[in-house]
Amino acid sequence: MIREDLKVAVAASARQMWDKRLTWGKDAGDSSLRDPGTGLIYILRKPSETRQIPTWAVATPEDVAVVDIDGVNVGDPAVEPTVELLTHLRIYQHRPDVNAICHSHGEWSTVYAGVRQPVPTMLMDTFYYRGMTPIPCSAMGKIGSDEVAMSCVEQLGADGKAVLLASHGAATVGADLDEAIGIAEMVEQVSRQAIFASVIGRPIQLGVSDLFDVDEEELRANPRLLKDLVL
Repeated sequence: MIREDLKVAVAASARQMWDKRLTWGKDAGDSSLRDPGTGLIYILRKPSETRQIPTWAVATPEDVAVVDIDGVNVGDPAVEPTVELLTHLRIYQHRPDVNAICHSHGEWSTVYAGVRQPVPTMLMDTFYYRGMTPIPCSAMGKIGSDEVAMSCVEQLGADGKAVLLASHGAATVGADLDEAIGIAEMVEQVSRQAIFASVIGRPIQLGVSDLFDVDEEELRANPRLLKDLVL
């Protein structure tokens, strides 16, 4: 059963992306939400001849497509999902803990995406409360390709919450849209901080051993241990 309340939530997240400057305009960036009960995925649409998207500020529930886990459109056939659908699908297929994704085109994270370098997370608040190690960057590939989608899955790993898309943008994940969008905001913050830090010195990546009394070798052998360390 298609839930109208989830279409409303995804449309609201699109407007939030615009308000929080996570998209520069038109249909740049997108968001999605998985219904844990049915497995259906509610995702922003692709523009069409009859529905142009000047910015996501105009998003309504009618701009939300509904697909199953294989990408089959089970909603309005006139509403096609974003070209980034495959990235969303692959993440959901490999991360059962994820129920929301925000794909952003923020000003600061795209600088790192443009040079295809990871974003260092230097400060305790970003690391301690989100468990963020350096934000990795996916491989370069065609827009909407399986190559890019699977590279995002690989870089996120079992517990990652953010990844850059090479020369493109960023993707963040969460248990719900509030978490995914909140992490997208944090990605912009740490990207901005790292760029400013590089002007006056060298950004220094915060390490697990800086915060916790842990065996680094054991952590590398079992990355899931990191999850237990994060508040």
